[in-house]
Amino acid sequence: MIFCEIEKRMYLCSMKQIDWLFLIAVVAVVVTIFLLAWHWLKRRNDYARLCERVHQHTDRYIFLIDQKFRVRETNFYELNEEVRDDQPYVLGNVLHCQTAIDEGLCGTGINCDTCPIRMIIKNAFKMKRGFDHVEAAMNLYNKQHKVEQVDVIVDGELAFVGKVPYFLVKVRKVNV
Repeated sequence: MIFCEIEKRMYLCSMKQIDWLFLIAVVAVVVTIFLLAWHWLKRRNDYARLCERVHQHTDRYIFLIDQKFRVRETNFYELNEEVRDDQPYVLGNVLHCQTAIDEGLCGTGINCDTCPIRMIIKNAFKMKRGFDHVEAAMNLYNKQHKVEQVDVIVDGELAFVGKVPYFLVKVRKVNV
């Protein structure tokens, strides 16, 4: 009889331990889910703020690009309503660079390796810092699909969405 009493107490103690372990595990899962949701919302808000900044600048074209030069957001088509949005969302294609259009995709042409804009952005991603006032001459297609040489000034600012680096690239034409 004493043995049964001891066994009962041990059983109750082990049940309490299991209840506490279960409660701790549930709390840990809830806290983890909360933290993941908070980080996701923070990244989403950061991205929304960056996109808002892209559309705020009206005197220049703004591009939010990733490391593969894909355009995530831009005000280019808002400022050039007559330009069709039929190009791949890669920086050179959106700008209507002659080499990018002729080759089909920015970065695949023979001249792309020597493009000063691609080189400066690539190095900026590697160095993880922005750049200011880079001047370049670009051959761009105009509305009539004729090539024009256009002098541009390019600035870039590193921006993170969560831990993912992007660049806010600002391009403006030089008044000649």
